[in-house]
Amino acid sequence: MSDFEQPPYAPLPPAPGHPTPPAAPVNPFGLPPAPPFQAASGTGSIGTGYSVAGYPLVRGGPSAKPPRPAVKGGSMLLIAGGVGLVIGSLLPWVTVAGQRFNGFADEPISLDGGSNGGPAMAFLAALLIGFGIAQLAARKVLAVAILAVVCASFAVIGTLAEMGDVADVVQFADLLDAESSWGLGVPVLAMGSLVGLGGAIATLAKRRR
Repeated sequence: MSDFEQPPYAPLPPAPGHPTPPAAPVNPFGLPPAPPFQAASGTGSIGTGYSVAGYPLVRGGPSAKPPRPAVKGGSMLLIAGGVGLVIGSLLPWVTVAGQRFNGFADEPISLDGGSNGGPAMAFLAALLIGFGIAQLAARKVLAVAILAVVCASFAVIGTLAEMGDVADVVQFADLLDAESSWGLGVPVLAMGSLVGLGGAIATLAKRRR
């Protein structure tokens, strides 16, 4: 060993052209650095040990449909209208020279020789009654309500046509000085068709609460 003490080691100066890298900044508040971002590892959390404030993430499911609305009033009107059409078809429509004719008479009531509308009215009446019973049991069904409106509209149009035929027969009988009069069946037919149409519209207009 040498008898002389070695001088302390001093770092070599940087090579020319290479600046000294800056020192890491010191946080004056002494807070630890923010943790690095990590992908979500579970529902409602980001990274490990950190949870998201608020509600947990829930997958949306199909919403349940509200129940069908009850259409008891409209269904009862449909049934009453259908019954009215049947009764109106069976009652006399016109009386000529003491002879009564209804919707099922063998002789045509119209002057053009067309068939009487009793069978058609009875068919529409059966449909209206069936629609009313179906909606009483299953509540409002949109397709049934639409069909009820269509059938009731045909019943109203058919009643107007039958009223025109009866009016022509009465007017023609008056020209021949034959005694004639309106029967009770035509007003009952008109009332039944209007009641059925009102019930059909009521069932169609009923909305879910």
